[in-house]
Amino acid sequence: MIQHIDTEVDTNFSAFNSMLPDLLQKAPGKYALLHRKELVGLFDTSVGAFIEGAKRFGEGAFSVQEVTQQADNLGFYSYAGGAGQA
Repeated sequence: MIQHIDTEVDTNFSAFNSMLPDLLQKAPGKYALLHRKELVGLFDTSVGAFIEGAKRFGEGAFSVQEVTQQADNLGFYSYAGGAGQA
Protein backbone atom coordinates (compact mmCIF):
# COMPACT_ATOMS: atom_id res chain seq x y z
CA MET A 1 0.00 0.00 0.00
CA ILE A 2 2.75 2.48 0.93
CA GLN A 3 4.57 1.85 -2.36
CA HIS A 4 1.30 2.44 -4.24
CA ILE A 5 0.87 5.77 -2.41
CA ASP A 6 4.45 6.78 -3.18
CA THR A 7 3.99 5.92 -6.86
CA GLU A 8 0.72 7.84 -7.09
CA VAL A 9 2.21 10.90 -5.40
CA ASP A 10 5.39 10.80 -7.52
CA THR A 11 3.55 10.48 -10.83
CA ASN A 12 1.08 13.18 -9.84
CA PHE A 13 3.92 15.47 -8.79
CA SER A 14 5.59 15.09 -12.19
CA ALA A 15 2.30 15.86 -13.93
CA PHE A 16 1.69 18.83 -11.62
CA ASN A 17 5.10 20.29 -12.45
CA SER A 18 4.31 20.17 -16.16
CA MET A 19 0.97 21.94 -15.50
CA LEU A 20 2.43 24.49 -13.10
CA PRO A 21 3.17 27.37 -15.51
CA ASP A 22 -0.44 27.35 -16.73
CA LEU A 23 -1.85 26.89 -13.21
CA LEU A 24 0.20 29.82 -11.89
CA GLN A 25 -1.52 32.03 -14.47
CA LYS A 26 -5.02 30.70 -13.81
CA ALA A 27 -5.12 29.69 -10.14
CA PRO A 28 -2.25 30.91 -7.96
CA GLY A 29 -2.68 29.98 -4.31
CA LYS A 30 -5.32 27.33 -5.01
CA TYR A 31 -4.93 23.63 -4.20
CA ALA A 32 -4.84 21.17 -7.09
CA LEU A 33 -6.38 17.73 -6.65
CA LEU A 34 -4.66 15.15 -8.88
CA HIS A 35 -5.47 11.54 -9.64
CA ARG A 36 -3.57 9.34 -12.10
CA LYS A 37 -1.67 12.34 -13.49
CA GLU A 38 -4.89 14.24 -14.21
CA LEU A 39 -6.01 17.52 -12.68
CA VAL A 40 -9.35 16.73 -11.06
CA GLY A 41 -10.11 20.16 -9.62
CA LEU A 42 -8.90 23.32 -7.94
CA PHE A 43 -9.89 24.24 -4.39
CA ASP A 44 -9.56 27.22 -2.07
CA THR A 45 -8.25 25.06 0.80
CA SER A 46 -6.18 21.92 1.15
CA VAL A 47 -8.92 20.51 3.39
CA GLY A 48 -11.52 20.90 0.65
CA ALA A 49 -9.25 19.20 -1.89
CA PHE A 50 -8.40 16.39 0.53
CA ILE A 51 -12.04 15.70 1.42
CA GLU A 52 -13.06 15.58 -2.24
CA GLY A 53 -10.14 13.31 -3.10
CA ALA A 54 -10.92 10.91 -0.25
CA LYS A 55 -14.60 10.76 -1.24
CA ARG A 56 -13.92 10.17 -4.92
CA PHE A 57 -10.79 8.02 -4.87
CA GLY A 58 -10.13 6.65 -1.38
CA GLU A 59 -7.11 7.20 0.83
CA GLY A 60 -3.79 7.21 -0.98
CA ALA A 61 -5.23 7.25 -4.49
CA PHE A 62 -4.76 11.00 -5.05
CA SER A 63 -2.56 13.92 -4.14
CA VAL A 64 -3.06 17.60 -3.35
CA GLN A 65 -0.54 20.24 -4.31
CA GLU A 66 -0.60 23.99 -3.67
CA VAL A 67 -0.22 26.14 -6.77
CA THR A 68 2.87 28.19 -5.92
CA GLN A 69 6.10 29.20 -7.65
CA GLN A 70 8.05 26.63 -5.64
CA ALA A 71 6.36 23.25 -5.82
CA ASP A 72 7.62 20.81 -3.21
CA ASN A 73 7.14 17.07 -3.43
CA LEU A 74 6.32 16.19 0.14
CA GLY A 75 5.71 12.51 -0.60
CA PHE A 76 2.81 11.09 1.38
CA TYR A 77 2.36 14.49 3.01
CA SER A 78 1.69 16.13 -0.36
CA TYR A 79 -1.90 15.25 0.28
CA ALA A 80 -2.10 14.18 3.89
CA GLY A 81 0.09 16.59 5.80
CA GLY A 82 -1.40 19.77 4.42
CA ALA A 83 -4.94 18.62 5.00
CA GLY A 84 -5.03 20.13 8.46
CA GLN A 85 -4.30 23.56 7.06
CA ALA A 86 -7.13 25.67 5.71
